[in-house]
Amino acid sequence: MTAGRGAAGRVSGRHTAGWELTTAHVRAIVLGGGGALAAVVSHRIDLLVLAVPFLVVATWGALTRPRHPLGVRAHLGNDTLAEGQAIRWTATLEIPAHADETTVRLSPGAFVEEDPATDRSAVRRPGDGTSTERVIPARATRWGRRRIGPGLVAARSPWWAYRTPVIEVGAFDVVVTPATTTFDAHAPTPQPEGIVGVHRAGRLGSGSEFATIRPFQVGDRLRRIHWPASQRTGTLQVRTTHADADAHVVLVVDAFSDLGPREGIDGRPTSLDLTVRSAAAVAQHYLGSGDRVSLRVLGSDGPARIPAGSGPGQRRRVLDVLARITPAADRDLATVAGVDGLSSGSLVVIFTPLVHHAMAAVVARTASRGLTTIVVDTLPTHLGADADDPFLTLAWRIRRLDRQDELHRLRTAGVPVVPWHGPGSLDLVLRDLGARARSPRLVRR
Repeated sequence: MTAGRGAAGRVSGRHTAGWELTTAHVRAIVLGGGGALAAVVSHRIDLLVLAVPFLVVATWGALTRPRHPLGVRAHLGNDTLAEGQAIRWTATLEIPAHADETTVRLSPGAFVEEDPATDRSAVRRPGDGTSTERVIPARATRWGRRRIGPGLVAARSPWWAYRTPVIEVGAFDVVVTPATTTFDAHAPTPQPEGIVGVHRAGRLGSGSEFATIRPFQVGDRLRRIHWPASQRTGTLQVRTTHADADAHVVLVVDAFSDLGPREGIDGRPTSLDLTVRSAAAVAQHYLGSGDRVSLRVLGSDGPARIPAGSGPGQRRRVLDVLARITPAADRDLATVAGVDGLSSGSLVVIFTPLVHHAMAAVVARTASRGLTTIVVDTLPTHLGADADDPFLTLAWRIRRLDRQDELHRLRTAGVPVVPWHGPGSLDLVLRDLGARARSPRLVRR
């Protein structure tokens, strides 16, 4: 199949199929001709009466045989869509004259389903060589790289005398980005830096948020003079403000494993589903606030790293990389070094179910460098809870006890671990970290 990318989507190459005799037509010819011959030889009028309908059908089918092949071209609305979003798969049919019925079906791929309200009836219209379209909405139920199609197209002539072989057309590979669940954080980031964002910096500067009033000093701008306070004290007083600052948010995604049944967006999430969707939501929130966001994926097939950036372009890059994550088969501990090279003042958010032992080392390595680190626990609560195998249930109970010990050690080391529950998940933690960032502490260099 050849496919091209156009301004409005993707278009497959044109496929054609000729017409073949059907078993029904051969049967009509044999019964009609054989019955007529037997009636003449045996001089039996009853056999001729029985053979005449078959002769009529065979003659009718032969006279209405389409003279031109069936032409099909497929078109897809877009090659990128969000999880749970529907997309239009369109087949353009060139139906020749005398084609009686044309059937179009879409072969669904993994985590791709056809809209149940789709018109599944065949195209019944006298063929005149002009083009007609059949639109089939398809819905992607899980993020990742998915295939929509191919479409299966076949046609027949009157009385099923001739038919085309089944044409497979329009198998398109698309990227399904994770659904960005609603997320909002009202608490500022602990250590914002720069001068372009909307967060209040810890230092004073030229901003818009009021800080305090102090005596006039050489170099202060005259427009900063606060005249009511100056008249009350008898000396010049000026208003000070906090600097507007942006934050560098580093998202670290654990892609070592994908735990749980893969049921798509309409079912229970896996650990990687929660990890990817929560990372996408946090990235969208901070990028919408004017902050800089970078991404590091650990344990994926083909490690991914996106440098810090901001704006809609950075959002598209982050979502695209998250959609292409594949859990790695090689669990090399060298990935621990994937968090090296982070600048001071960065807010590091690690999304992990804390099942693979390498992630505890990653968290410890990050926190030991004095970076503000938050761990978002993305282990689904339903794992092992309804397992039919008692040994599997027992294994999960033991693993959860081990996780509780790891979580206790992380919290003791000063690393907050919070479960993901949508809006406000990080507010309380960010407020506490902001207060802690303003106090002195010892770090290892």
